Amino acid sequence: MSTAAKKNQVWFGMKVTPEQKQRIKKLAEQKGTSAKQVIIGLVDKALGAEPLDAPAGSFLDGIEDIVGSVEGPADLSANPRYMEGFGG
Repeated sequence: MSTAAKKNQVWFGMKVTPEQKQRIKKLAEQKGTSAKQVIIGLVDKALGAEPLDAPAGSFLDGIEDIVGSVEGPADLSANPRYMEGFGG
């Protein structure tokens, strides 16, 4: 993670029950990632279709209404054809 990205982070702690903690850890193990990434991924997925708050004058300022209106993979690398010629 870059230094700039670290500067934009804030602490956000919460208490969970032991059962909730175990469920989060189990999901993280199933996905092969950290508990933090599981939680962030679920929040991103739940709010993925929410309108973006774009800074005035940015590219997104004015196209918020069409963001997310196209169906397809979120990551083009989901289709191996897009990655042909990269790597070994």
